[in-house]
Amino acid sequence: MPRIELIPEVLYQPQDPYHWEVDNLPLKNILRRQNLINLSVDNILEQIRDAIGTQGSLSNRLNQSIEEDGTLKTTAINNAMHSIEDHEDTEDYVRMTKVQSDKLDLISDEANNLSFQINTDGSSSILFDAGVVEIQSSNSVVPIVTSPNILTFELAFPVEAAHRHFYGSNPVSVDLMEPDYINYTVDSISSPFVEGSLRVYVNGVRIFEDSEVYVPGPLVDDSWTLLSFTADFDNGSFALSSAISEDDIIKIDYDISFV
Repeated sequence: MPRIELIPEVLYQPQDPYHWEVDNLPLKNILRRQNLINLSVDNILEQIRDAIGTQGSLSNRLNQSIEEDGTLKTTAINNAMHSIEDHEDTEDYVRMTKVQSDKLDLISDEANNLSFQINTDGSSSILFDAGVVEIQSSNSVVPIVTSPNILTFELAFPVEAAHRHFYGSNPVSVDLMEPDYINYTVDSISSPFVEGSLRVYVNGVRIFEDSEVYVPGPLVDDSWTLLSFTADFDNGSFALSSAISEDDIIKIDYDISFV
């Protein structure tokens, strides 16, 4: 604003002479004030012309993006290609991709818990739909948590110790066409067995690997024979220290590992 108040008003005083210079004093001050006003108006007009841009007038330029009430026009924002990607995350607001948004849409409103349904015996189940589900160790299973969020269950005893027992089985001669009654396998497929688990019985008497034992013949008056055996657990076989007869009864016990 021009400071026209700095140019004082000139009023006639009782003692002022009637002279042209005295009469022109008010007019001179009016001209000075007018000059200040003109300079200010010229400055304002220059700023307005600079603000017109390419729209021909300032009002046309403002109408491109501002409503009559001063709010921004929706079309102006859309035309500006204003993308969320142009923003930066803050402590209070973060951006989100469409994939993340779609994933959140799958969650029910005000959801704050998970539900577990566990089949107990194949025909019935238990539903946990509230509160906290606590997983504890048992005599046979131990839960193991691996960072950051991996839960696994391990047996409380070594898996290597799991095995199946076979009792009173009939061994199979290695040569079925012409058996030598010395070399046998524990079954028809020569299954590897647990080392130290093989027990051999001939005519009801158990024989051993580390010492020979007298074994009776199949008949009461038959002679007794010293016997032992050598086991090959990897190949599922064993060999007697001497041949028996086809009338002798041989049985075995052994264990096969599940691993």
